[in-house]
Parts: sequence; structure tokens; C-alpha cells
Amino acid sequence: MVCAKVNVIISAMVKSCMTPQQIADKAGVSVSIVYRMRRGYYVKMERFGRVCKALCIDPEDVIDYERLEGKE
Repeated sequence: MVCAKVNVIISAMVKSCMTPQQIADKAGVSVSIVYRMRRGYYVKMERFGRVCKALCIDPEDVIDYERLEGKE
């Protein structure tokens, strides 16, 4: 499971000009996954990757590695 940097994911969502539901539909995930990412909650890697792809962003730029290190 991974979590997103909130400011980066929100910025990408704004740039996309899509609603959370449109992002979810494009990514093939539920809208709750998009909301979870936007809040910085942990989501499964596969779903995280799908949302990043739908937003045309590199997951490397979005993953909050500092929080992941603290989880271990």
C-alpha cells in the first residue's frame, strides 16, 4: 500500500479539469479511491498507479516516501 503527497495529487486533479468521478471512471477505480488518495490515505499500488496514469502523472512524483518510511 502507498500514499500520495496531498499537494501534488490535488494539483494534478485541478490541472486535469476532471471531477473525481471522471478521474475514477478513466482510471477504472471507484471514486472512493480518488478521494482516499486526495486525503493522503493508503491505497493499493495497482489502484494508485491507475489513478496516476489517468492524471498523466508519474507515480514517482506522487508517492509520499517519507510517510512510507515511518510506517515500517
